Amino acid sequence: MLTAVSALAGDILFTTPTPRDLDSNSWWNTRRAMKQKEIKEKGDVRVLFYGDSITEQWEIEGCGKKVWDAHFAEGPYKAIEFGYGGDSTHHLLYRLEHGEMDNLDPDVVILQIGTNNSWNQPEYPAMDSVLGVKAVLDKLRSKFYISRIVLCAIPPCGRDKNDPRRVKNDAINAEMIKMADHHTVFWLDWAKDFVNEEGVLDKNFFPDYVHPSEAGFQAWYEKLKPILDEFRYTKGTPETAAAQTKSEQGWWMQRMRERRTQILQKEDRKFDLVMLGDSITHMWEWDSNGKSVADEFFSKYSILNCGYGGDWTQNLLWRVRYGELDNYEAKLITVLIGTNNHKATKEEVASAIKLILDEIRARQPKAKILLHAIFPCNEKPDDSIRIKNDETNELIKKYADGENIIWFDINKKLMNEDGTISKDMFPDYLHPSPKGYRVWAEELKPYVEKYCEE
Repeated sequence: MLTAVSALAGDILFTTPTPRDLDSNSWWNTRRAMKQKEIKEKGDVRVLFYGDSITEQWEIEGCGKKVWDAHFAEGPYKAIEFGYGGDSTHHLLYRLEHGEMDNLDPDVVILQIGTNNSWNQPEYPAMDSVLGVKAVLDKLRSKFYISRIVLCAIPPCGRDKNDPRRVKNDAINAEMIKMADHHTVFWLDWAKDFVNEEGVLDKNFFPDYVHPSEAGFQAWYEKLKPILDEFRYTKGTPETAAAQTKSEQGWWMQRMRERRTQILQKEDRKFDLVMLGDSITHMWEWDSNGKSVADEFFSKYSILNCGYGGDWTQNLLWRVRYGELDNYEAKLITVLIGTNNHKATKEEVASAIKLILDEIRARQPKAKILLHAIFPCNEKPDDSIRIKNDETNELIKKYADGENIIWFDINKKLMNEDGTISKDMFPDYLHPSPKGYRVWAEELKPYVEKYCEE
């Protein structure tokens, strides 16, 4: 028996994450489980459709299946659809908040939602649907930082232009189009041509005046194709994720040359520990910071220190992508990056770190990755940069699966109980002292022993 769930009194229904029911054996929850399985089986997904029954019917015989099989099931788009018949915006919000797409990183997300807000809950005004669509869009944007989103207009429903649902949806669409910034969110009114001059919806394209026919899905595909071809491999890339060198800095190029030489001179082409990062990692080699600690704790291991003072995520991304992980095998790779990207948003830094992790995994598939929380900086916990780094850490820790990518957060051990950091731990409130490196080494050692001595 299904158990209906609605918004709490006083909440706006369409913006309140709400499950369709609480029965784990219901159609809705069974479909959610099936879709999670499909993600694992399909692997890499580049195009994601998200919505209600209009989206679901891409894979229904007599509706969109023939078009889907021809263009999306296989081939370059690598698509998956997450359409659930009867869903409204608040159901999508619930699905998003409960991990439905946590393991996806699509190039393009196609959002088709809103029909059921008017169809199933006609008593709610257009304003509530506008707020609901905006909430879903914001949630998608926070989850997929650099994906392009195609925001589809609610298709015309009802035979005539005076159908109250059509009138309401026209008002919603007029506000939805304003949500497209033409940078990361793009508007697509794919069904507007199916209404004649008198406002009558063509039954050849919408047989029940709600859902597309096969011809309707073919038309939708044809409107989508040029967009997908343009966006499939060109995400809206923030500066943090745009790989770049510091070739104008002689010391940076010299250090890169030294790392490559160290790699090529390693006879067995194997390193126990590879450390990727900025100056905080670089200073493991400095007499005034971490060298004596490294010698004490890790002298028996082969280590490749790829920390470069002042590096941003985009510099590390370039090094990882273009050679610093090539021609050898690593057992354990540490990643600590992001503190220098203090002018970027937390989402931009997190998306760049995700790209770095993906590049590492592609080049060193056997290595374990120890993803470090960005260390605390500046003296007080209410410092704006510290707060942003903390928020970034909350985002990036989700990238750790506990098996291949392991979350490593020692920040509390580096701070005082009140959240401040002291000069004896961080003399400049950024780089650890030998005391700080000792704390780091003590926490790092068990992982080195576990993964480098197997």
